[in-house]
Amino acid sequence: MNIQKFLPAVLAVSLSLGLVCGAQAAVKTDGLSVYSFQRTQAATIDTSKFYLRQFVGESSDKLVIPADNIVRFVSDKDVNTTFEHNVITGDVSFSRNFSRYLGSFVPKLPDADSAQKYATVFLEKNKLLPANPDELKVAHVGGLRTTSVLRTGKPSPVVDKLVTLTYSRELNGVPVIGPGSKFVVNIGDSGEIIGVTKRWRELDKQTRVASTEILTEKEALELSKRQILSEFGEKSLVEIVQSQIAYFDNNGETIQPVFAFQTKVQLADRKLPAVEYVSVIPALRKPVENLNLTQLDPTALKLIKSGTSTIPSESDRTSD
Repeated sequence: MNIQKFLPAVLAVSLSLGLVCGAQAAVKTDGLSVYSFQRTQAATIDTSKFYLRQFVGESSDKLVIPADNIVRFVSDKDVNTTFEHNVITGDVSFSRNFSRYLGSFVPKLPDADSAQKYATVFLEKNKLLPANPDELKVAHVGGLRTTSVLRTGKPSPVVDKLVTLTYSRELNGVPVIGPGSKFVVNIGDSGEIIGVTKRWRELDKQTRVASTEILTEKEALELSKRQILSEFGEKSLVEIVQSQIAYFDNNGETIQPVFAFQTKVQLADRKLPAVEYVSVIPALRKPVENLNLTQLDPTALKLIKSGTSTIPSESDRTSD
């Protein structure tokens, strides 16, 4: 399944603007919407205790709901066994049974297709799958790879410890980037589920956006240039490599459309190598909420670079 392919840019340098403009097909901005999330009642500590038993297999009477509403647990038996539950959003994250993967243990890992099957069975069995499974797309296959230094001073063989599946959301063919709307599943020996991170809320209302409410690509590009030059310095040169319309989920109140520009920034010191940077600009002239950007997550960056969510082959798998 391909997420909208980027067209190669033919670049022309404009030193006066500090910008390299890409001559590429215009990004389509028709048919966009703003999505709100379903309102749910806050969970109780009993829900957290239930999830702890279900996913980690342990119990605790010490669980409390702190000020940030995220219930946390670290096992006394194994510090690598952890659990978090956000009682407001319903986000759940856990890691378990990892201690045996330390050291020289070489697990028998499934291939990418088998890993997806194991993940799907687990998510379905534990009622974690989205209400609309068609929104859930495999964005990236990575893993955990370890090595160590032998007494001789030479590195030991590299060992793949886990397969990591990262799932993102797609709405009407448009990818959703940002910290929300994703699943991460870590799979170990013979398909054992080692850990899951769920940041996913069901959608409630879809509000179509009129074309007059959307910035033009040229306007968004100008805002992107200002943003980048303010961060990297006015004498920097910016090469716009690829552009994409996406939706952004910052774990706030809505999912809203954005322009995502993959760029290369050459700093004022031309001897330094260019920096790869993804600039995300709200597509709405009047954004419904702040994006609260820090940095784009690595998976989103991979998607924007490649323009595809095709799963890499096993030989391409790296530690992520």
